[in-house]
Formats: sequence, C-alpha cells, structure tokens
Amino acid sequence: MESIERFDRTFWRRWWRLLKPYWVSDEKGKALALLITVVTLGLITIGFQAVFSYVNRDLVNALQSYNAARFHRMVMYFAIYIAFAIPVFPLFPYLSGRLSILWREWMTGQFTRMGFRDHAFYRMNQSGRVDNPDQRIQEDLDNFTSGTLNYLLTAMSSIATAATFFGILWTISHWLAWSLIGYSIAGTYAAVSVGRRLVTINFNQQRYEADFRYGLVHVRDNAEAIAMYGGERQETAELMRRFGAVVGNFRMLLKWQLFLGLVSTAYDNSVILLPWVVLAGVYFAHRIQLGQLTQAAYAFGVVQNALALVIDQFQSLTSYATVVHRLALFVDECDAAGAAAGASGIRIREAPGFELREVTLYTPKRDEVLIAGVSAAATVHQRLLITGPSGAGKTTLMRAIAGLWESGSGDIARPPLQEVMFLPQRPYMILGSLRDQLTYPRDRAITEERLLQVLSEVNLRDLVERFGLDTEYHWPDVLSGGEQQRLAFARLLLHQPKIAFLDEATSALDPANEAALYSRLAAMPLTLVSTGHRASLRRYHDLKLELGGGGRWHLQPIDRTLDADGTDPGASARLEKMAKPDYDGD
Repeated sequence: MESIERFDRTFWRRWWRLLKPYWVSDEKGKALALLITVVTLGLITIGFQAVFSYVNRDLVNALQSYNAARFHRMVMYFAIYIAFAIPVFPLFPYLSGRLSILWREWMTGQFTRMGFRDHAFYRMNQSGRVDNPDQRIQEDLDNFTSGTLNYLLTAMSSIATAATFFGILWTISHWLAWSLIGYSIAGTYAAVSVGRRLVTINFNQQRYEADFRYGLVHVRDNAEAIAMYGGERQETAELMRRFGAVVGNFRMLLKWQLFLGLVSTAYDNSVILLPWVVLAGVYFAHRIQLGQLTQAAYAFGVVQNALALVIDQFQSLTSYATVVHRLALFVDECDAAGAAAGASGIRIREAPGFELREVTLYTPKRDEVLIAGVSAAATVHQRLLITGPSGAGKTTLMRAIAGLWESGSGDIARPPLQEVMFLPQRPYMILGSLRDQLTYPRDRAITEERLLQVLSEVNLRDLVERFGLDTEYHWPDVLSGGEQQRLAFARLLLHQPKIAFLDEATSALDPANEAALYSRLAAMPLTLVSTGHRASLRRYHDLKLELGGGGRWHLQPIDRTLDADGTDPGASARLEKMAKPDYDGD
C-alpha cells in the first residue's frame, strides 16, 4: 500500500482517469441527459426547501401574533408545498440509480475486456500485484459508480444549498453567517487530521476480507481432495490465519472510527445551540420575530449540514478513496500487460505452419536459462513431440508459443490464435452445460447429431445419458481427470484447427484411450505439437525435440523402433551427451 502522502498526491489523477472515459464514450448522450435531469431535480428540491423556510417562518409568526386567518393561509401553502414535493423527492434517487447502473454496466464491460486484453488476468495471477481482480470488477466498480454519483450530486447540492440558505442567513445576521463558516472550516480540518489514517486501514480491510473469501472458495472447490488427504486441520488453520488478519485490521478500524466519531459528534452537537444563543438577545430586544429566529436556526442547520459534508461522510469517503486506488491499480496492471506484450523479446508472427527460430527462454527474473537458442519446425500435417525431464521448460515453451511468456528472445511462427487450439494437462471446464463445454471457445451452431458423434469418438457418449446436453453442472466435480481430457479432445475434433498444441493432454488417460485419440488425430489434416513423458507417444509423431534442462536440447527424427519395455533406446546416450558442459544444442 502506498503511503498516505503519495496517495493524496495521486488520488485526483486516478479519479479523473476512471471518471472520464464513460462521459466521452458513445453512451454519453443518454448519461448526460439523465445527469442534467437529476441535477435539475436536485435544484428544484433545494428551491422547495427555501420556500418551506419562509412558509414555516410566517406560520410561526402567525401563531405568535394569534392571527388565525394568516395561520390557515400558511397551512394551505404548506399543503401545496407537500403536494409538489411528493413526486419530486422520490424521483431523485430513482433517476440517479438508473444513471449509476448504466455507468456500472459500461465500466464492467470495459474492465472485463481490459482484463482479457494482452492476457492481463493471467499476468495479474502471475505477478500478484493486483489481489482479487474479481472483487474489483464486481464490488469496487459498483461502489465507484454509485459513490461518485452520490458524492458529486451531494457536493453540487451542498454548494447550491449553502449558497441559497447562506443568503437567507445573511439577511438575518451577518455575524452568525461568518461564525458558521469559521466553525465549519475548523471542524473539517479536525476531521481530516484524525481520519486520514482510515484510508490505509480501509484498503487493508477490503484486501483481507477478499483473501479470506478466496480461501473459503478454494476450500469449496477442493473439498474432495482435502477430505482424501485428511487436511482439514491444516485448512482450518489457514482459514483462521486469514480471518485473523481480518479481525486484527478491523479492531484498528474500529479504534480510528471511534476517534473520528468523537470529532464529528462533538462538532454536530456543539453547534446546535449557536444560532439560538447568538440571536436570543436580538429577539428579546424585539428586533426580530420568533419566526425569523426559527428560520435562522433552520437556515443555520441547513448550511451547517452542507458545509459539514466532509466531516459527516469522512468514513465513507475513505472507503471510496480506497475503491479508487484499487481500481486504478487494476487499470495500471492492464496497461503494464500491454506494455510487456509489446516489449517482449519473443516475436510471434503468423504463418501456415509452426517454427521456432533461435528461441531462448528464461525464468521470470531472468536468473536461469530454461532453453537456449532452440530451432525446430513442424510443417503442415507434420507432428512434433517435445520431451524432457520435469522442469526442463516444456510447459514454459508452450506458454511462449501462446504468447503468455515474455522472458526470452527469438522468433515463433504459428497460425493466428483463431486457427490454433491448446490442450493443457488440466483442461478448462467453463461454467455452462455439456453443449457449452463442447463448443467452447469459439461457439458455433453445431448440430446435436454432430455433438453426439464426437462424444462417441472420444468414448464419452454416456455423458449425455448421465447429464444431458443442456443442464449446467460444476464439471470439475462430476467428471474425472480422464473424462475432462477426453472432453478437451472432443472440442479439438469439433473445431478442426490448423494446428494443435497438446501439453501432457493424455496424462490421465489409459493407453487404450490415448491410442484411440491420437489415432483419430492422425486421420485429420492437422499439424500437431505435443509434450509428454510417455514413450508410447513417439509412434504418433515425426520429430522429437528433447529438452535436457539448463538450456540444452536435441532435435531429431523419430525412430519408431522401441525396446521391448517401450523405452527409447537412444534416450540414455543423448541425455548423457546433453549433460556435458560443451553441449549447447544441435
């Protein structure tokens, strides 16, 4: 968390950066019309309040002078005031709420697109600089749009109200008017001095609450694995550790809220008697009437409330400032993702086939070489197998091919992503039905007959009988790892990409299912790049890129002659050669 001083210096820049885009977008016409209507209604309500102060003054004066005719006339005016006010006052929050949800809808779309652009969500997970991006989109955007409208409209209303009733107060007592200004300035300074610490505390509270909620969701999503490991005690300890941070920070929050509450309560209560005390001598000297005294007290209270905006809402203002900070960090991280993608030393170009040219990959901090200067190619309909021990860089190379890894250099050629499909070891199961799973990620109109045919080809036809095509389930809970991998193959068969990258995509399958799926791929006009440890994969590929770790690699055509135990007879010799210091790839 930045220091308070730095936060103060950057708040308005960040606030304007978040505020401006919607009001210059294509949606600005409707938004401005609603805003003008809301502001107009606000000014009308202020006018009603001013008129009411005079009606109330004359009503009190009529009672003081025992003037029944004037009293009844004032009562009639009061009834007319109420009749006009009834439809206006409820309409104000309704229209401002409409504007708030329109703004939130637009910003949610913008932030979601920013998160997916340049793989920003992925980079947030990798860097850890932006915690809980889901909360920032779902909760913080709601608080920002509703809070911004509330504070802007309240500020405009307070200015107009203060100006209107200050004029009324000025006509009654100059000294009382100036006293109110000085008192409000002093109270605001005291509240800001005490409450500035709440900005940091509120930021941490939201972060700790989100971390605790994430821990609970993690337990829910992994309940079966936790039960199998018998890890309930450790999971409970971790949840309570996260909740302990929530409790500790909340205690600090309560303490500083208490300090701020003492200041605001002292301010609100000490000012109540001021107009009565100041004007009592003038009233007893018969220089003003009781109605003027009550009008002055009413105007004093209205102006005091308007000028006490910061004092009365400082706690919510600190929460709002925290929201601005969190959303600004989200935008900064998305911008950083775009800059990182543009500055990557790994150049990706679109081509019909697949080629690696002098590709070097490092660990994220560039303190270790994973692969050094690898060059390999798989032409159209050719198949390349990437092997090597764990940690040699196989999955990292797949990430680089997908454009997710910038720590390196070299050239990668592949078709555009719309014509490519990646099958990771752990397939992604989307929220939706079985039909949605099959048609992801490029949803197309596919007949039910074709879906059933593909399910049969991957030996999953029984899923239709078990779940149906259009019922939604939490698929990671109801499908085994092998079923999920076969479902991913079904997607591949349906979408027919030009090239497929399979990263340990059959690791959970038995040999029979693996053979059936790779044999099906062999019949397709498809360029295939696979990673895997199993020697059985060799028979489905033409070339093998063997990674030895520490930057070493070896590329050769595949000899499909295997030892009786299914191993590659040349593997031991190659790995021994790759372990020599002078071996740098060939």
